[in-house]
Amino acid sequence: MAHLQLNKVTKIYEKNTYAVRDISFSVQDKAFVVLVGPSGCGKTTILRLVAGLDDITDGEILIDTVRVNDMPPKERDIAMVFQNYALYPHMTVFDNMAFGLKMRKYPAEKIKQHVHDAAEILGITDLLDRLPRQLSGGQRQRVAVGRAIVRQPRLFLFDEPLSNLDAKLRVQMRAELARLHKRFQATIIYVTHDQIEAMTLGEKIVVLSNGTVQQIADPTELYKHPRNKFIAGFIGTPPMNFLKGFINETGETMSFRHPDIELHLNRKFRDYANQEVIVGIRPTDFSLKHGSPIQLTVDVIEPMGSELYIYGRRNSTMLTARLDEQHRPNTGENITLRIDPDKLYLFDACNEETLL
Repeated sequence: MAHLQLNKVTKIYEKNTYAVRDISFSVQDKAFVVLVGPSGCGKTTILRLVAGLDDITDGEILIDTVRVNDMPPKERDIAMVFQNYALYPHMTVFDNMAFGLKMRKYPAEKIKQHVHDAAEILGITDLLDRLPRQLSGGQRQRVAVGRAIVRQPRLFLFDEPLSNLDAKLRVQMRAELARLHKRFQATIIYVTHDQIEAMTLGEKIVVLSNGTVQQIADPTELYKHPRNKFIAGFIGTPPMNFLKGFINETGETMSFRHPDIELHLNRKFRDYANQEVIVGIRPTDFSLKHGSPIQLTVDVIEPMGSELYIYGRRNSTMLTARLDEQHRPNTGENITLRIDPDKLYLFDACNEETLL
């Protein structure tokens, strides 16, 4: 496998349009790293630069300490799995998986062994004689992954490989990819816009926005300690609620005042007294019993089995909360939710960096 290092990598298209700017991160040998962010943030561009499909404008890419900026794709020993499978429609599954090895002049017996080993791992041995049009979406995706596996490359690049699958199959394929990583101890970079995929697959996650790195951390660190408001709102389902207002201090009493909502605070907020700030509340942190009260009128209820997503409003302010099914309110009902001040997130109102 391989160790990958990106040092201040920049890609500029025509008219000074930056696709990515000063991207720096490392992928350790045998690691599973996920690049996540909204559409247009530069995720796929980074993969293409690593694979050698696009030229770098500035910076450098190192694979096992070797600078590969000017190295052609075929010499980088990288396998890439795309969103659209890219299978040859006139070839059987076996021939699709064997194609790369045949181009490298592997012996026929070795090709057969590699293909059958990969097919057994992926559970597609009985599909080797079929054509792609005779396969389901999930089966085609397995073939695409198998085609990458048989090459035994130093580095795997996955570009949103599960986005064309239905929700149930996507969950199954996520589990299969995680198992494959453990079995092969492969070095993997995985691109997705789905933060749930990122959180469940990634050992380390690189969060991108507008072509720049926002934060690099493991899933728990990202969720509990987001570096800024963008990350706090992007990571977590349902997304975090945000309220802009002022922190007031009256004697020993601290409070956060928003046009529609007032929250009682503890003394840990005293350093930000009389400042305009943004308060963040995760829907999962609301309670019915403990903390500062917030009265809402329930607009929409989304049953999710054992829990509910409640969408409510206080005047013109909308909030989302997650509750247990047993506490289900009615649409139009006024309810009182509570939030522990220790569970509040605090962001600077100007630069949106995390304060608490």
